[in-house]
Amino acid sequence: MTLSQLERRTILGQSMPDNSSESESSTALAKLLVEGSYTEILQSSTANAIFGTDLDSCASIPAADTPSPFASEFSAGDIGPFVTSLVKQYAERGPEELLQIVMVGAACLNAFIQTNWTGPELRLDPAALLPKALAERWKESYISTTPLELPEDASKHEIGRREQMGRVYLGAKQSDERAELDRTLIRMMEVDGEEAYALAPRPLYLYLARLLLVDIPSTDDDLLQQYDAVVPSAHWWAARMLSIQQSLLDYPTQTLLDQITDHFAKLRQHMPDSPAQKILESSKSADSETQVVPDEENDNISAKVDDTLIEEGTIGSTSGTADGRDSEIVPEDGSVDNGQWGPVPVVDRELWARYLLELGVVYSQHKMPLDAKKHLSLAQTASGLQWKMTGAKGRRTRFQTFDVTQLVLLAKSAQRVDSEHNPIPESLELNDDTLLENIQFTDPSAELDRQEDLQTVDKCILLALCLNVQNENPAHGLTSEQMMPFVVRVLQHTGNWTVYTMGLLLRSRLESAKSRTVERATLQMQTLVDQITHPLPNTTEARAGERLQYLPALSLPSQWELERELADMFMELGVVRSSLDIYERLQMWDEVISCYTLLGQKEVAERIVRREIELNPDRPKLWCVLGDLRCDPEHWRHAWEISGQRYARAMRSLGAYHFGKNEYAASAECYEKAVSLNPLFEKSWYILGCAAMHISNWQLAIKAFLHVVSIDENNGESWNNLATVYLRLGKDYQVRALHSLREAVKFKHESWQIWSNFLHVSLGLGLLSLSIQAMGRVIDLRAAKDGAECIDIDSLRSMIGMMSHGVAFQGLSSAEAERKERKLIVQMEALLVGKIEARITNSAPLWRVMADYWFWRRDCRHCLDNHIKAYRCVSQLPQVSYAPPVFNDAVDAAMTLLEVYKNLGDKMQVVRVVTTDSGDQVLPDRDNAAATTDLRERKTSAVEQPVCADWRRQSKMLLRGLIGKGKDSFEGTPAYTRLTEALQELRQE
Repeated sequence: MTLSQLERRTILGQSMPDNSSESESSTALAKLLVEGSYTEILQSSTANAIFGTDLDSCASIPAADTPSPFASEFSAGDIGPFVTSLVKQYAERGPEELLQIVMVGAACLNAFIQTNWTGPELRLDPAALLPKALAERWKESYISTTPLELPEDASKHEIGRREQMGRVYLGAKQSDERAELDRTLIRMMEVDGEEAYALAPRPLYLYLARLLLVDIPSTDDDLLQQYDAVVPSAHWWAARMLSIQQSLLDYPTQTLLDQITDHFAKLRQHMPDSPAQKILESSKSADSETQVVPDEENDNISAKVDDTLIEEGTIGSTSGTADGRDSEIVPEDGSVDNGQWGPVPVVDRELWARYLLELGVVYSQHKMPLDAKKHLSLAQTASGLQWKMTGAKGRRTRFQTFDVTQLVLLAKSAQRVDSEHNPIPESLELNDDTLLENIQFTDPSAELDRQEDLQTVDKCILLALCLNVQNENPAHGLTSEQMMPFVVRVLQHTGNWTVYTMGLLLRSRLESAKSRTVERATLQMQTLVDQITHPLPNTTEARAGERLQYLPALSLPSQWELERELADMFMELGVVRSSLDIYERLQMWDEVISCYTLLGQKEVAERIVRREIELNPDRPKLWCVLGDLRCDPEHWRHAWEISGQRYARAMRSLGAYHFGKNEYAASAECYEKAVSLNPLFEKSWYILGCAAMHISNWQLAIKAFLHVVSIDENNGESWNNLATVYLRLGKDYQVRALHSLREAVKFKHESWQIWSNFLHVSLGLGLLSLSIQAMGRVIDLRAAKDGAECIDIDSLRSMIGMMSHGVAFQGLSSAEAERKERKLIVQMEALLVGKIEARITNSAPLWRVMADYWFWRRDCRHCLDNHIKAYRCVSQLPQVSYAPPVFNDAVDAAMTLLEVYKNLGDKMQVVRVVTTDSGDQVLPDRDNAAATTDLRERKTSAVEQPVCADWRRQSKMLLRGLIGKGKDSFEGTPAYTRLTEALQELRQE
């Protein structure tokens, strides 16, 4: 069964047609849900029946083991069984009621989101949904029911306006029973040992949404099958609910990720037919079958290892089209080539675009940029969005007199959009005396600042791609320059309230790093914080339904996260005291400690934390914060015990403490406990692997680093460490080490250490092509700084020996061996001539090793030239005239060169010689490269010439020169006598 039209429109937030075929009750609830009238839904007869709002003390409770809500012992833990019994009773009425249950659950979820993410303020107390006795007992307290008016001379962006307005805000003091209820519900939101944010207002809304959308269906197989058959959109709402729950936690968790992806996988079975289904299924199969590191049973070198050269890992794409090509952004006929998506109806493509986009945002939320990028690309294809990053001449400042190429993003939706003047958040002007508000492009024909408006879903895709650029690249000015064009393109036109808010937020983040824009960034952030619960007077604002329509497709932070970012901006500006006020109010104790440390008042921070511990002695996070402050492992151990050994942060902190003390066994034990609770924490796995390496627990290290690269495939350090562990296990694991290093150098292309490891492993496996490439890369990275030290002469000698002795060609047919030899000769000579000879000239051993190669190639002239350079490296040292070791080395080099002269000097070698039109030979001028190049373009002929016709004269000259240098200091020594005797022999010949 595919999604019904009612479910589609509800999911997408689209208005309901009047001629809907659904029953009146479901249609009415759906219309209210789309309009954002959550109060009306939650006060409807359906909600009253589900939550028992109208029950009185005489009513019977369906579940016998459920305490009466009118009893004093009824607690927060009894809400679940109580509501579950009522929901199951209501669901027995028929399939229509299942859809109504999902609508009520979605309304609870959206009410929580409206309270904590988007605003405007929702006045309905979630406790009012429960029976009247519970509603009165857990009644919510307000600071004030009427907003206070600001003084006429007060700035609308004044810091602290939240308190002056007097409405409900984070940390509002509640009654003891209500505070205990909220604390209990917050603890129920904890997953994998990760604590939920303690001050999140109205967690009862989220708990009720989880009951209706996730918990109750999962505990009853029959009910789950009915949900799946009658209301498949329940999976979509369940995934959204779990994603919001993840936003409450300190860190991403594997359990929630698995649950979310499982709901999306089940939902995919009810989606309309499209190319995306086959792509996702094939991708899933490929992911499950692909093994980057071969199995131990299949470590067959010939089958698993090849010498294909490695290319640098690709960086983020700078263009995107529906078919993946870098094509023109606006085709001449105005159409968009969607490839396989062409036959898919527009309404189905829109649904698929939202599905893929929300799934991509989930992966981004869990710090998995590669999976996020894959799904965002599929969403872009489904939507038909085309975009391209390009450059255009323009000016950024008022007084600029020349044009500079500016980065700009061109984007076009598949469907034409009529711009609507919807209410949007306030966008502050820059008002700088130097910078322009927008880039002034000098080419009027380009119309870069007047592009057509985009579909709202396309704007969400661009914002998600913008954030993915940040996730895939380090914090750097270049990364900001790549992200800003996405933001500028989205903000060019008005549109959905939340999408525009996200664009302003990203602009504020990027501008906060620049001195001329940091003021606008900070004030804009303050405006975004205020709009959630404190709308400006006399302004038209978007309704709740519009604000929540695209929120699941955006990475919009919660209210407290926005305020944290505002406080972070104050910190960057040096306004520590203002930041401290916000952090303390939000109870973000890690940041409070940082502020007091900067102020030199760590004792004040400790006093505050201890005060909070007295109020909440069973809260493990506070004990961990105290442990961080005092660097006392006993506090982390206490946090671990009072959490029932479920608080992963305690073990992470304790493991880091032991690692810093070089207590690696204890550190590994702590991190094993931490990752058993939350296996999605990449850093914990990495440190666990490092600790395991220190204690030689190789199997644990392999397990840890494999988990790291499964979370982040681009982690080059983990790939390198994994290869190191395999090498420690012996030669049987060299193939795995090679595969790991191949991945490492893709993502750490600038690390000469990893390339050096790759050189030795590939050489040990006899893969000369990879060895040559690795050595060349090491030279590129180190030659300018380290000179000859960057070359492993033993490895180079081994490579040349494998070629000269035929080891590299064993087991091949004559044709294959000849083809491989030609390939290796080209690579080796490019290495020797293009990289080594061009950059390194002061290493005698290196010249001699290269001379061996040229001797094998029968290039005697080149061989002799290398031996001459090897001799000069020693004989031209200043110490040769007074240092015995240097003089002795020079004598040995002279004797070696003399032997080479004798052996090669009279040999005949065929060379190419430039000739004139008359046939006369023209010898190239080695000192004039231009003249030599000119001669190469002329007629040449092959002639046979001696390698060095005057080798005797050359030999006598080098002997006389060295004798002259050593006469004063070394006359009469054995080395000096060797020179004079050799010279005498030459004279007698």
